[in-house]
Amino acid sequence: MARRRRRNSIWKNIRASMRTAFAGFASRAPRRKKRGPARGAQQGEPRARRQAGIPWGGLALALCLVASVAFFMYSLKAPDSRVTVTLKEDDLITTYRVQPRSVDGFLRETGITLREGDILSQDKQAELAEGMEIVITRAYPVAVKSNGTAHVLHLTSGTVGDALRRANVSYTAGDELSELPFENLEPGMEITHTAVDIAYAVRYKTLEYDEIVIKDDKQYEDYKKVEVVGANGEKQITQRITVKDGVEVSREVVDQTITSPAVDKVTRIGTKIKYQTNYVGETRRWREAPVDGENGWKKMVVDKITAYCTGTRTATGTKPALGTIAVNPYYITYRTEIYVKGYGFGVARDTGAFRNYKNSRGEPMNQLDLWFNTEKEARRWGTKYNVTIWVKKR
Repeated sequence: MARRRRRNSIWKNIRASMRTAFAGFASRAPRRKKRGPARGAQQGEPRARRQAGIPWGGLALALCLVASVAFFMYSLKAPDSRVTVTLKEDDLITTYRVQPRSVDGFLRETGITLREGDILSQDKQAELAEGMEIVITRAYPVAVKSNGTAHVLHLTSGTVGDALRRANVSYTAGDELSELPFENLEPGMEITHTAVDIAYAVRYKTLEYDEIVIKDDKQYEDYKKVEVVGANGEKQITQRITVKDGVEVSREVVDQTITSPAVDKVTRIGTKIKYQTNYVGETRRWREAPVDGENGWKKMVVDKITAYCTGTRTATGTKPALGTIAVNPYYITYRTEIYVKGYGFGVARDTGAFRNYKNSRGEPMNQLDLWFNTEKEARRWGTKYNVTIWVKKR
């Protein structure tokens, strides 16, 4: 049976290496020159008894070599205390081989800074362990604007609704949002919230009645009768007022209800022509008698009123007809409008011989002479004394 070869121990190997190194150094060291006997030395003393010098430099080099070899051999045999750590930041994955320490110390050593909103998967005070995975989720800015105020948030995920809650912005179904609440957040997203308030205002409007005129050809023109008295109505109007961020932006009518309808006024009037008189050749339409003091009309008492039907030309150059009245220009000037009850309206266009007569008081005669188309009608009128008339100067 073959004998197993015994291995030399590590220390024997180190001692052999030191001997070899020292012997090589000693063989390369320069030899001393021979000298005479030292002072005080006796002649004939043996050379072997002379003291030789110690090689200190070689000894130091040997010691350093021994220490290096010993540390190297210890390193080979001693266990490795470092741990493997994986760092994930966004899409970048890096593996580190480091000495155990806290997560916070590891981040400082690697120059990694956590910003506002960033999420760290491990506790900062936790100690690094073999195979530990540290994940940093970086936050991105999201702006939320509401009621004139802007909030900048740093978030890593979530929806628009989450960002609004983080900014303490409450909203209702009627408010306006630039993004839908369930949409996912994106880096740099700007979310604008506009508070919308809806109010309703009620007002009332008067409905004025209309006047309906019924023309009746069986009644004369002076006929006028109110058959239905008019009355105003009322309408309720409802408006919707839209207010955005405290400012009114629109006002629109959403409902109109008639609370009480208007009642139209109904008036019946005659259309049958009514003339002032029934005299032959009458063309003057009927008019109400004037009132003293209104529209320039004044009362006057004349001495006498007569009638005539002869002549083809008046003193003012017109052709006589019903309504032509002869006057004394001393009292009534030509072209003055005159109203005589029973004869109607006329105009002073003529005169007669009576302008030269005197009355009982010795004054010029204040007389009227009315024109008729027939002698019969003139005679029927006859003569009337101290008659009240109305005059109006043009």
